[in-house]
Amino acid sequence: MRLSLPRRLATAVLIGGGLYGLLSSSLAQEFSLDGFRTCAKADNGNHYCKTSASANWQRVPVEFYNRFKQAEAEAAAGGGSGQSKDMQEIADFLNDISQYLKDRVAAGGSPPNLAEIAKTAVSTKAAVDSQNLKAAKDGRRRLEAFFKDDATFGVFMKSLADERQQALDRRISEAALEASKNVAFIESYVAGNILSPHTADLTKFGEQFAKVLKERSLNGLNRANNEFSRYIDTKNLKDDYESVMVAWTEKNTPKTSEDPQTALARQLGITERTRFLIDGDNEELIFLYNTASGRIVKSLKGDLVFKDRNPSICFAQDRSVERIKDLERLTMAQIQRQELDVQGVRIAQEACPIDGMERYDVIVFQRIGLLSQAQGYVSTVVRKVETTFGRLASIPGPEVVRALQDEVLSSATLEAQILSGKSSGFGLVLTNPSQARICQTVPDDPEAHRIAVLGKTSTVFNVSTNDITFTKTSLDDAFADFQTRKCNAIYAAATDLAEIVKAMKRERLDYVVAPMWIDPLEIKAVLQAEATEVANAMAKEEEARKTLQQEATLLKQRILDEAAKRENIERDLQSRNHSFARAAQDRIAGVVDTFIAEVKASGDKRGDGVFGGAAELFPAFVRSYKQMIRDRWELEAKSYSVEDFGDADWNRRKVEAVVIRAEFVLQNKPLGRRDEVCFLMGAVVDAEFSYLRDAITLPCKDSESDVKRWQVGSKFSSRWKAPAN
Repeated sequence: MRLSLPRRLATAVLIGGGLYGLLSSSLAQEFSLDGFRTCAKADNGNHYCKTSASANWQRVPVEFYNRFKQAEAEAAAGGGSGQSKDMQEIADFLNDISQYLKDRVAAGGSPPNLAEIAKTAVSTKAAVDSQNLKAAKDGRRRLEAFFKDDATFGVFMKSLADERQQALDRRISEAALEASKNVAFIESYVAGNILSPHTADLTKFGEQFAKVLKERSLNGLNRANNEFSRYIDTKNLKDDYESVMVAWTEKNTPKTSEDPQTALARQLGITERTRFLIDGDNEELIFLYNTASGRIVKSLKGDLVFKDRNPSICFAQDRSVERIKDLERLTMAQIQRQELDVQGVRIAQEACPIDGMERYDVIVFQRIGLLSQAQGYVSTVVRKVETTFGRLASIPGPEVVRALQDEVLSSATLEAQILSGKSSGFGLVLTNPSQARICQTVPDDPEAHRIAVLGKTSTVFNVSTNDITFTKTSLDDAFADFQTRKCNAIYAAATDLAEIVKAMKRERLDYVVAPMWIDPLEIKAVLQAEATEVANAMAKEEEARKTLQQEATLLKQRILDEAAKRENIERDLQSRNHSFARAAQDRIAGVVDTFIAEVKASGDKRGDGVFGGAAELFPAFVRSYKQMIRDRWELEAKSYSVEDFGDADWNRRKVEAVVIRAEFVLQNKPLGRRDEVCFLMGAVVDAEFSYLRDAITLPCKDSESDVKRWQVGSKFSSRWKAPAN
């Protein structure tokens, strides 16, 4: 029985609003359809399959049994139906989404609409299970819509498509090779046994193989090979076949011996793109970067840009080697030398996982370290370089060896100088570089010392600068905290550092003098830089304040100038049109005054039965005024003024239009109050027909937009106010 690569079948599970996987854990592996020849369901409800070469039945999941039966039916019908093919593509798409989400969550992120994706995936899987092609296609379209703007998903799907195509090409090549062997047997057997009863059948097989080899269809090749294999078994031609295969193998095996490096390249599938993985100095340190994650892109100039300024790194080699910490320090230094605008670096404490390398931004390894891994692991790295990773940089082997040697010499030299009292400045002793809790014992200018230290710790600690902490303390307390692991490093002046080193030797503590040193001039430079930065910031703030003040002054002057200009324009307009506007005002005022006089004349009836032109033109005013008179309000004073005057269009005739402000003062003796009421009254003044048209009545307050709407509807052009800018 042959097993395919691990693959999962979609069964969406929604837990607490999160999608924790579209795959059932019970199907960690899927059996290869080609490995079996028959399957059956037992009386106890279990499902079993077996190969043609074995009498033993193998229990299989029901999902595999169903797929086998479906494939068997498709083969009998000469290939899968369109619906079956579509269903399989949708099921594969669900698997792909599941894997993408799993990788994305593992990398520290998930889409904001995860719950909606999960619900849609569940319903789509149900449609696939029930063979509802229409619903399954609709579900796939909705799922694709969720990811249409996700560039990372597109890259992921393309990578999957490339891998599947490579796998398909490999399987086609393997099936074609088997078919070629079968053709070789047919030709050999027919030539030597022309009168055999099998000759006619074998000749037909030969024609079938010629056809499928030309078409290069995997299903066609597998079907032809399987039928031929069964024929060989049933006709007792196994011995003849194996005899011909021995001769074929000998004939097709190269006679020249292959050197180990060429053999390794062939076994790993090395191409010109990936040859650097195995060719070169064993000590060389190589850096690969993720080209498909979307977290690393190229600028217009062709430079690499880390969109995530805290990249994740893993080592594709055994991390238990003694020099791994030294290699980590060289790695961090090399990343900084690349000038990639990186804030911090996260180095995984486990080797790069064979099935999760895409989660990392950078892969690092020494060539000898990678080639010491299992061949399957190395092959995976080779494939990743073909599809997902590109070469970022490398440190030549001799430079790596020299850097490691120089670091040891530097630490030893520094320690000797500190103990001899010949050093002036500040240094660091530490243990366990995977942590960075520093006890800082220098009392003066702690921030300047922190900045200076952070600038030199890239080859000291295996953590990013963001994870380095400083605790200000005394020398005695620092030594005590070092022993209790509250801090794993002590920063001190040279004389104090000598006391620390002597005490550590006396107590036989594990320590190392860090290969870095801070000169007093460096602290002075940091302080000067800080002072300069503060002064520059203050100067920029003052300059910005003055600029804003000048802009505000200019704006204020522009507003005043514009207002003066507008006032002059309006003064001229109103001077030229005063008599026309006053005549239009009097037309409306006359209607209003007539109404008020009639209401007053009605006496105790208080306006009941009084309507006239005012009620027709200005009904809102009439209703309001009558109600106030009924409520014992009495008119004390009134005044009219032109609010706006100009030309309007009425049936394509140019006519005048006016809006007046009518202000009334009324008193209520029972209440002892005096109120002011204001209305805007507008109308088109049709002098030709001596008629007021299209009248409006509005309260003076907050009616500007309604007046503007009326003017636009009347195609009004003002001869009273300056046009707005």
